[in-house]
Amino acid sequence: MKRFISILLFFLLSALSAAEGATWYNSYTGGMWNNPGSCLLDTMIYNKAIANVTLKNMQRNKSQTSKPQKQTQKQAQKVLPTTYRPSGKPSAVPSALARTLTDRKEDIDTMTAFFNEALVNYRDYSKQAKRPNDLGLALAFFFGVCIGITTDNQVDDQAIFATARQMDVVLAEQTGVGSAPDAKKEEMSHTLACLATFALAGVTQAEDEGNSEGAESFRELARQSMSEVFGIRVNNVKMDHSGLRILD
Repeated sequence: MKRFISILLFFLLSALSAAEGATWYNSYTGGMWNNPGSCLLDTMIYNKAIANVTLKNMQRNKSQTSKPQKQTQKQAQKVLPTTYRPSGKPSAVPSALARTLTDRKEDIDTMTAFFNEALVNYRDYSKQAKRPNDLGLALAFFFGVCIGITTDNQVDDQAIFATARQMDVVLAEQTGVGSAPDAKKEEMSHTLACLATFALAGVTQAEDEGNSEGAESFRELARQSMSEVFGIRVNNVKMDHSGLRILD
């Protein structure tokens, strides 16, 4: 694992340096993005329009987060999670994500192996949380990692689970999300899990090596993904046992 992370750190730093002022092209939508995470997520269900609705709903319900957690859970239990039927085939996301970072075959193979391992670990995590194949948990996991590595907000499992319940409500309110093809929901969940693990592993490895510049590059990837794709600035939100909430 550390060997993979070390190689990935090198390639991400190279990619970020080479991509300053450059963009990635999304052949599905014709969109131009500043980082590979945004490029892939551009093809998914949860776009900026839905993100804006999410933020408005959270702001509207902000006062509810001060109510006892038991009441919040009771309300959330009325909504079923947005789940998907797994394809049973190897995920295409690891290879697709690796190809946005490099075009050298040996490097693509190395990064694809890392992302495949990341998905294995995330699947174990989701099963332990008793929320496998769940888009709401994938969103909460992604938010938790991005906020946790870029701010002083210490995000624990309970904060992620509370946010997942919150995402259940948000996703249920979006027309078209629940009825979207299973393949699309699975693709988005896998992308979120890979990106979150990539950023977390990169920061951890860089800090262990005393590489502050490398760690900051991974934090910036997390900030950009949150901001450009979901319209969320990490410094403007907090995750705790009440879920995700907007700060004054």
